[in-house]
Amino acid sequence: MNCKTKKNSIPVIIDVDTGIDDSVAISIAAACPKLNILLVTTSCGNVGVEQATDNVLKVLHLFGKDNIPVAKGIETNFNKNAVKAHGDDGLGNCNKLFPQPTQQPLSDLAHVAMANAIKSSDKKVTIVALGPLTNIAKMLVEFPETKNNIDKIIVMAGSIEQYKKGELPYFGFNVKIDPASCETVIGSGAKVVVSPCDMGHIAKLDWQDVYRTKITNMAGKMFERLFRAYKDHHVKDGIAMHDSCAVSYLIDQSIFETEYLHVFMEYYDGVGVLRCKWEEPKNIEVCTKVDIKRLKNLYFKSLKKTRTILD
Repeated sequence: MNCKTKKNSIPVIIDVDTGIDDSVAISIAAACPKLNILLVTTSCGNVGVEQATDNVLKVLHLFGKDNIPVAKGIETNFNKNAVKAHGDDGLGNCNKLFPQPTQQPLSDLAHVAMANAIKSSDKKVTIVALGPLTNIAKMLVEFPETKNNIDKIIVMAGSIEQYKKGELPYFGFNVKIDPASCETVIGSGAKVVVSPCDMGHIAKLDWQDVYRTKITNMAGKMFERLFRAYKDHHVKDGIAMHDSCAVSYLIDQSIFETEYLHVFMEYYDGVGVLRCKWEEPKNIEVCTKVDIKRLKNLYFKSLKKTRTILD
């Protein structure tokens, strides 16, 4: 794998469990000239890892990005807890509408490919974690030396919402499905930035935005079809932009306000929750506010630049 980065670019690894919002986030990253996507890795989450890998290969092929390597994670039974927010196939039951990809995943498993990419990069690498943290935790445990060449890990997980005593917190899917890996990453000593689920709920696309997406171009037409099948139980009148917020933070941090908060794992009857509280010790940087207008502008600017092989 060639991990020499382009001049003035940010080397990035994107870890996904694709996923409708993962697909949109990948398109935003691929459209940004300042990001150099070294690798996309897949984990078991919204769907099994085989399906997630097929989805990523098809999404990249649709955007004409077959040059971006893809590595498959280890299959687990975590997706038995999936709520099918993204349909049975992770792409709103539209997987079969995507053109067949021309590339195959790498022979190395995701955590190994990730470690190789990081160790061979001539710049520090940013990891954008859009699914359960299984691959990243496994890499950090088996290849602890990779921390030396990681700039930061942007984790789409957790919540800044505060709860009264006795109330149950928001159980974020990526943490709930593999809390042990989340705990490993948070406590690894690598720099972590949390883009909590609250950002995606706040910076949602309304239905006018979805229509505008549809009429923008061929990529938008495909996204609109996926959006219609997206069922986020916390956003009733639009489309949550969870994963897009994490990628957008990397592209333009000024869209967000951040604070160092006390970030820790808490368990409720064995179910893990990533809590972000305004209390000591403040250990991890967390996105606490998002400029919705500017985030939407970034999304539509990226969408306009996104071409497909069907154009």
